[in-house]
Amino acid sequence: MAMDRAARKFAALAAAGLIVTGTGAGVATAWASTPHGKSRASAGSSASPPAAAKAAAASPSATATVKASASASASPSRTATTAATASPSPTPSAASGGNVPRTTTGQSQVLTASQQSAKVGAIFSSSSITPGNHHCTASVVDSPAGDLIVTAGHCLSAGGTSAVFVPGYRDGSAPDGVWHITQVIENSAWTGDGDQDDDVAFAVVAPQNGRSLESSVGGGYTLSTSGTTDATVQLTGYPSATDEPITCTGDAAAFSQTQLVIDCTAFTGGTSGTAWLAGYDSDADAGSIIGVIGGYQQGGDTADVSYSIVFGADTQALYEEALSQ
Repeated sequence: MAMDRAARKFAALAAAGLIVTGTGAGVATAWASTPHGKSRASAGSSASPPAAAKAAAASPSATATVKASASASASPSRTATTAATASPSPTPSAASGGNVPRTTTGQSQVLTASQQSAKVGAIFSSSSITPGNHHCTASVVDSPAGDLIVTAGHCLSAGGTSAVFVPGYRDGSAPDGVWHITQVIENSAWTGDGDQDDDVAFAVVAPQNGRSLESSVGGGYTLSTSGTTDATVQLTGYPSATDEPITCTGDAAAFSQTQLVIDCTAFTGGTSGTAWLAGYDSDADAGSIIGVIGGYQQGGDTADVSYSIVFGADTQALYEEALSQ
């Protein structure tokens, strides 16, 4: 049985362009020759044309590239630390530190359980966290109430939803709980016209057993909306073809005045919404989010090149709107 499971996992990783060696900290290598939309939302998200880029086909979608929806059940006072509602009760995670390693520039690596961060997780369209059914990636962003995550706009639909965020997800397990998304906040330019320069979403998660998301995973990453277009960043996301996260250290650059681009291998469907962390400190698991995979081509039409919108005044306004929910 163990050999069968290992063989299946190897096949899945190979199909996603990831070849794992040694104990699982393998380096991501070549991706299949044909472009795979990166609406890096994976098979459960219905990312709209031009491609389901890095969103796997799994999450519900509203018009064009829109997909977000959240059950408007407001969580308790967001000025204090709120927690999130959900299935397995979260216990403080050792991953509140994480030890995500730097990689060879532009080369992705599969993370071992001890390396991955609890501040990064997978998005599922429902609380049934069946392996391989996650369609996007999200990260915890620091807030006074400790209940916010950030992802790509095409991963969710504005409003209420049945989707959940599973921090530290791995191999079908939810070590830090299953957190119900109660509200999704997106820019009207995205929800109305699918403007690729507004492909970002903030989401509120409900409290769980009297604890906030941040108190359960060891805090959140800071948000930077200064319009950074040139930085070394760390990307950690969840390809839908596997149930383990990958990471990559790369150099973000300006693709246009409103978009960023980076070369990092094997960021396939499911990695939409992956945060771009500048100034990443692996010992403290800390950094500033300057973007998320999304934007142009909903994140990119090929696995080895990814895009993000530039985080500026509009993103800051959206964040402040999320704080007011």
